[in-house]
Amino acid sequence: MVLDEIVLHNFGLYADRQKVTLTPPDPDKPVILFGGLNGHGKTTLLDALQLCLYGPVARISNRNGLPYREYLSRCLHRNSNIKEAAVEVAFRHTIDGKEDRYRLHRSWRMGKHGCKEHFEVLKNKRRDKALAENWIDQVEDFIPPNIAKLFFFDGEQVESYAAQDNSTQLIGGAIQNLLGLDIVDRLEKDLRTYLRRKRMEDKDDPLRGEIEKAEAVLKDLRTRIADLKQEWAALKTTGIDPARKSLLAVEDEYRKLGGELYEQRVAIERDKAEAESVLEEGAGRLREFAAGDLPLLLVRDLLNAVHARNRKEGKSRRSREVAAILDDRDRKLLREMRSRAVNAGTVEALAAYLREDRKRRRRIADMETVLDLPPEVCGDLHALLRDGLDTLAGNVRSELGKRVEAESRAEHIRLKYAGIPHSDAVSELADRRDALRSEIAACEARYAAMGSEIDHLTRQVERDEQSLLRILETDAKAEGGRRDRARVLRHAGRVRATLDTFRKTVIERQVRGIEQLVLESYRQLLHKASLVTRLAIDPESFALTLYGRDGLALGDERLSAGERQLLAIALLWGLAKASGRPLPTAIDTPLGRLDAGHRLHLVECYFPFVSHQVLLFSTDEEITGTYLDKLQPFIGRSYRLAYDDAAGSTKIVEGYFKESEAA
Repeated sequence: MVLDEIVLHNFGLYADRQKVTLTPPDPDKPVILFGGLNGHGKTTLLDALQLCLYGPVARISNRNGLPYREYLSRCLHRNSNIKEAAVEVAFRHTIDGKEDRYRLHRSWRMGKHGCKEHFEVLKNKRRDKALAENWIDQVEDFIPPNIAKLFFFDGEQVESYAAQDNSTQLIGGAIQNLLGLDIVDRLEKDLRTYLRRKRMEDKDDPLRGEIEKAEAVLKDLRTRIADLKQEWAALKTTGIDPARKSLLAVEDEYRKLGGELYEQRVAIERDKAEAESVLEEGAGRLREFAAGDLPLLLVRDLLNAVHARNRKEGKSRRSREVAAILDDRDRKLLREMRSRAVNAGTVEALAAYLREDRKRRRRIADMETVLDLPPEVCGDLHALLRDGLDTLAGNVRSELGKRVEAESRAEHIRLKYAGIPHSDAVSELADRRDALRSEIAACEARYAAMGSEIDHLTRQVERDEQSLLRILETDAKAEGGRRDRARVLRHAGRVRATLDTFRKTVIERQVRGIEQLVLESYRQLLHKASLVTRLAIDPESFALTLYGRDGLALGDERLSAGERQLLAIALLWGLAKASGRPLPTAIDTPLGRLDAGHRLHLVECYFPFVSHQVLLFSTDEEITGTYLDKLQPFIGRSYRLAYDDAAGSTKIVEGYFKESEAA
């Protein structure tokens, strides 16, 4: 994937329309360098790129849990009188040797009823409506939102990834997304839903009361666990922002399962019925055409021949009617001329001419009459050939064109209808989402007690599930009609164990590869080549451990702040390599809080090689002097974010900081 261009229109600090070329001019010059002072729009430019790609699910720096439309309204350029803004991104993507070009256009406008967004996708310069409507799913094929933070990140915040809790979360989340384990989670949830349904089938026996009581207890326990887990997650920190991040994660999972389609199911069903009605009406009109004059289009040449023959026969009839009159007229005319003593030669010449004229007319009159069409038939035939068939053909072509459009729309609606999930698949997520929205509250003092309570209730659920499973197996064996259900229940544990084994095996295999990639990346960045000799990631907890030359684990205190930040960058670099996706990398404040030595290692060993396209957003105190000189051979394009204090806006101009402007 190569980013070719970004266009900003009244977005944030950027007034009017500004276009920036991002294509590296040479494979050996992958770096696109942006220079700007703090507060002049570097982060805004990176946010615009992610907003255009991901829309409502974009992880943007300054959104802070705002509703999407409210966030869009705040992105309008504050000094602009035009209540609209837009972001465009053009990129190329190659699959199996075939390159396709895409242009995304995301715009929004403030109106009487709030902020209204418009989004469209052009593929190879052609508007693709279906691609735009399903872009949230389609963007997974290019750069999935869940791994975007491996490629788009802030250098000042990256150091936090080196902390044990954050690195564990980063590695676990990356592995979950890289391996697609959300599908396994969904399968396990579907299995539980299926089992609950099976357990409630055919319980008209003496054990029904006992089963219902056990089910009620389990349901109560699960409800209590779910409530406690939601509160426990909210209590992990004292602020509301982390809870909102959890809400974004739930909404993302809800969307992947098709929750939005489920909410729109009534409208989709109505659209489906309307589309099918339009198709049926169009088919009725085509049948009416077929029942009328339409088949005559197949014999148009024959109709033309009939029309021509009929004209000749008409001429023959008229000639026969005139022939008798002409004989009498010609005799009288010659007699009159002779009586007036006209020159004999002239009379003879006229007589000869008249004889020839009568012979010619007799030849025409002698034509055999085959058709002898009535006048009304002649009129109908003439009208058809003059413009009736052409008009009919045009109407049929128009109707067929409308039918093609109607069938395309109907097929699109059928696809959406087929994607509507069952209520069982989304109800649990909907409950969690609604609960998170209404229960963002905290009390850190209860954190440990709630964790213990959750563990206790979970163990109780496991014991009660085993007890219920034994009751159900006994009940199922009691009657032959329940053997299938009993078999399902007996094997359910094996299936869940198999899923768990599959998960552990796949994770362990992937972790070994990630360990090697992260270690290679870290050692490439470190100026102390022997500081770290081995790196290990626990496949269950995803805890990261470094080992020194003595074979002992290195604690955080053994690493300097710069070395911890390089470790965090190595984590991102290694995980990005593990993704196997050739994607651009964009880094805001790339040198962060690093000291001079570590900065030089990033400039020499990381920026030129991290990707085939690298966007760096630097202040005047970062990539300057020696660092700029070292990076210069790899810079393909450079821009400066020039802020106009009087206008309150930033303009993107070519060229980096001048020497006098840099610190």
